[in-house]
Amino acid sequence: MDYLVQFQINVLSLLILLLLYLFVRLSKIKTFSQRLIRLIIASTAVAIVVEPLTWIFDGMTFRGAFFLEYSTNFILFLIGPVIGGLLFSYVDFRINRDPDRVVRRLYYQHISLLTLSILIVNFFYPVYFKINRVTNHFSSGDLKSFHYAALAGLYLCLLFFILRHRHRIDMKEAMIFVLCFLLPIIGMVVQLFDSKLHFSWTSIVLGLLAIYIFLETSPTEEDFLTKSYNRKSYESHLLHLMQSGRPFGIIIFDLNYFKEINDHYGHKKGDDILITFAQMLKTAFGRDGLVARLGGDEFSVVVNQQHSDVSHYIDTLSRDLSHHSDPLIKGLSFSYGYQPYAEPMTIDELYNAADHQMYLHKRSIKKLHTEVQSLD
Repeated sequence: MDYLVQFQINVLSLLILLLLYLFVRLSKIKTFSQRLIRLIIASTAVAIVVEPLTWIFDGMTFRGAFFLEYSTNFILFLIGPVIGGLLFSYVDFRINRDPDRVVRRLYYQHISLLTLSILIVNFFYPVYFKINRVTNHFSSGDLKSFHYAALAGLYLCLLFFILRHRHRIDMKEAMIFVLCFLLPIIGMVVQLFDSKLHFSWTSIVLGLLAIYIFLETSPTEEDFLTKSYNRKSYESHLLHLMQSGRPFGIIIFDLNYFKEINDHYGHKKGDDILITFAQMLKTAFGRDGLVARLGGDEFSVVVNQQHSDVSHYIDTLSRDLSHHSDPLIKGLSFSYGYQPYAEPMTIDELYNAADHQMYLHKRSIKKLHTEVQSLD
């Protein structure tokens, strides 16, 4: 009972992990990200169980106590970089959506392999830790700080990776990643000052809980590819605005010659362009608009106010596209149509009016393109 009280935070963390595992396991939709989460849950559960055992077996002298004390500390040192690598793999997949890429990078287990090599050496030359064979007491090795430095370095590389690719993910997702993966670093620092504060592993549990709630259970509102809102949530938002009597309008966007891009460069490149265009729409409109993907290369932006002129948003979007480093995106063009809402329009009537304006714009662009080609 004394141990249960001492390690009650570990018990609570295990219960949270068990619930998370059941939710992920019972989901009918199976994804690579869920597979990674299950691996992180299992690895974190091992760490949470093993950590108290290292304290419990420390100083005990019954038969086999030395083996238990040594093996639990061995696992505890190894499990840290394993979890860190799996977290890195999860972020990589969320950004690039490429399971093969994660596999090719060995699930980012390079620090784990290095740690395993050092732990094998530790059998003969204690550099990370030592267990006294007589008293069965644990003592730190001279290179223990190197282990924590390597772990901190892994999480800092992960933070840099997120910041480097922040333009490819939604701002909400980037913020969740940064906050969640800073927690383990804070946990390690806290535990360095007082090793009896078991915060490092439980901080990962908090991060996992936030990731599952805010990222894994939110696709019902989001378009899977672009992380903009999907058609269902977009129409729900329109209905709310209509019922509340708030002034608003919608802009329908359609990419020009997108089929040719897919045919020539492949669907993977086409997907990258859709992701980038959605992100640029969010940047151009900021808080003034809600961006949704209606399907294919068609997007809609719900503008919070009824504007007689939305050209400044369009100019911002066009300028951002023209300054992009990718030549294909730099030369990307789009058609658009704007329609303010007026009672008693229905959602379909509002969409059809904006869609009609968009097609008028598209025809004018194609006509201009044809005239230029004839002059050439």
